[in-house]
Amino acid sequence: MVFIDELSIEAQGGRGGNGCVHFARRKYQPHGGPDGGDGGRGGNVVMVGARSVDSLAGPGHRRCRAEAGGAGEGNLRHGAAGADVMLEVPLGTLAYAMPAGRELGSVTSNGQQLVLARGGRGGKGNPHFATGGRRSPKDAEAGKEGQRGECLLRYRIYADTALVEPVLEHSRLLLPQLTGRSFADTDWTLYRRKPRWVRVEHEYRHYDIAYLPAEALDDGELALQFIAHLYWAQSIVVNLLPLEELAGEYWAGLSRALHDLPLRRCRSLTVLAGDEAFEPWTLDTEEEAAEVRCLAVGPRDDSHAVLAAQLSGGAVS
Repeated sequence: MVFIDELSIEAQGGRGGNGCVHFARRKYQPHGGPDGGDGGRGGNVVMVGARSVDSLAGPGHRRCRAEAGGAGEGNLRHGAAGADVMLEVPLGTLAYAMPAGRELGSVTSNGQQLVLARGGRGGKGNPHFATGGRRSPKDAEAGKEGQRGECLLRYRIYADTALVEPVLEHSRLLLPQLTGRSFADTDWTLYRRKPRWVRVEHEYRHYDIAYLPAEALDDGELALQFIAHLYWAQSIVVNLLPLEELAGEYWAGLSRALHDLPLRRCRSLTVLAGDEAFEPWTLDTEEEAAEVRCLAVGPRDDSHAVLAAQLSGGAVS
């Protein structure tokens, strides 16, 4: 399946059902009063967080229209509510109202819901229009149209800790240490295709961290097609140890990219390098400034332990 992390959809809430004009006609009540039922509400278009989904390819369609509500009937029978359209999206997905770009909200936990377009209210039946001087109203209300608008869905992997490292066959690569597999036994096609969660055990607890692969290019830059997925991370670890003496050169390009990157919750960014490359500095984020520091990790130091020390939350079991 193709990996999609941004998707524009047209969300249309269902129209409310019409109210009913009806009068009671029973055997012993030939001139009964108004008893028309109300129309049912239209269905909503709802975004639902699902841990089992890791791409926005799941919705599969660009137009989402919820079902209309049922019309009211006699004997005060109200119309049925229209069915909701439930869009399962990955955890960390944000929704924006277009073209203004106003954030509607986000889903960050399994089962969390966010309404993108509300259904219209059902119309009132004729009993609502009865008065002391008007006992046989022949009026009923039409159902209201549902909300309609274009929404941009933007998936950013949700994890408290994120690991960025180049995909190179090297003993200082952290992913094989985390998964317990050698470089040769790791299916790199899975990790190069999209950002993924990696389960880490630390102090008898399990954590999910976001793994973002990077490709080292010949011009001293890193191909960072997934760097935007650092958006939710509180702690970011960049492992440049496999680049050896070229670590400083590649870090220069990466630091420029980080300056232009929207980060929501980042508190610390730790760079693992062979030598102390720079003095600590701060990086502006949406909520607060994050501390950026470089750790000199020697050949005998345990880089896995350094990563484990950054785990600040996200325990899943």
